[in-house]
Amino acid sequence: MRTKLILAALVMAVSAAPALAADNSTGGAPDNVPCLMHRDVDGWGARDDHSMIVNDRFGRKYLVSLGGLCNDVNWAFGAGFRSLGGNFPGSCVERGDHVILRGGGVSFNHSTCWVTKVQLYTPDMQQADKAARENHQPLNSY
Repeated sequence: MRTKLILAALVMAVSAAPALAADNSTGGAPDNVPCLMHRDVDGWGARDDHSMIVNDRFGRKYLVSLGGLCNDVNWAFGAGFRSLGGNFPGSCVERGDHVILRGGGVSFNHSTCWVTKVQLYTPDMQQADKAARENHQPLNSY
């Protein structure tokens, strides 16, 4: 009997996975909250010491704000996200997830910091950042 219950629960969990993954735009998040899915991350770059621009496989850009010891973000060779609850299919990168940075920096070990905010990196933000860099001004906080 116990085996049948475990098997039934497993079948229900597996059948729910495609439903969770079906909507790539929000990933189950409310419509006004962008969803950068763990599985869709396709490149990144440092914006400054406390934020990074992350691309997804659909060509969208996200501004990911960071907290903690992120002193290697400008020099890291690799980065990844680790969710506290696990990186399940269809799960979004969200506040509290850890960012693991590896190599190239001043730390002997990899640096770990956490996500404080995820938002779409809009063309207006890109223009403002470009203008600030050209004028040697600090970047805006969003």
